[in-house]
Formats: sequence, C-alpha cells, structure tokens
Amino acid sequence: MSFKSMYFHSLDAKNRLFIPVKFREELGENFILFKGAENCIYGYTLEEFEVISEQFKNGKSREVQRAFFSQIIEASVDKQGRVTLPADCVEYAGLTKEAVILGAGRRIEIWALENYNNTSKNLFDLIDADEYVW
Repeated sequence: MSFKSMYFHSLDAKNRLFIPVKFREELGENFILFKGAENCIYGYTLEEFEVISEQFKNGKSREVQRAFFSQIIEASVDKQGRVTLPADCVEYAGLTKEAVILGAGRRIEIWALENYNNTSKNLFDLIDADEYVW
C-alpha cells in the first residue's frame, strides 16, 4: 500500500473533514490518527500503525510510551465520508477552514493549507533530479 496524491477540502464547523475515496479505501473502516511532525496529523491503517507502535512497546521509558500512546486517536468515517477531528488535533495542526490531505507513502497527512504552503518545498528543491529515472 502506498498513499499518493493531494486533495483540498474544507473543515466544517463540527471539525469534520472529507477524506477522499481512494484514501478511505486504503485506510479501511477504522484507522489511526496521530499528531505528526511539523504540526500536521498523520493517518495510518491499523496494520501499519501496529508496526510503528511496536517500536514503543518494549525498551522505551514509561515517559516515552506515555507520550506516544496517549496521542493515538482511533477514527472512522461517517456515511458522507468525513472524519471528525478532535479539537486538540485541530488546534495542533492549526486547521481553521481549508485543509490539504495528501499521500505520503505509508500514511496520509492532514495539513492546514497555510501551514502546508509555508512548509512544503518543490520536489526538485529536495532532491538531485539527476539521481532518479523519471
């Protein structure tokens, strides 16, 4: 599974955000939301998140485990294809109205449009294009 592409949707007054069909199909009926890096929200399948969480189950301090596992949000979409984002996630990500939902390989990311525009870089600014076969 590899999440790819980018979509733009609006957050409604009840903190509901439409998740594109292709992402819903890959995420499954239930999935995980997690406060990610750079003030965005990560979305993982249950299976993928289990792989990630294994790293935190053994050998980590109680503080690390507490910090990690307390941020996990089990989510699902409603009949209209929307997920309700918890208020603390909305605040963390700076979501007000316009959102970007993008594929990032193993996960989706949910960004406030303004934050995404301020943080994102063009692919060719990140890599040496001569290294890759296009």
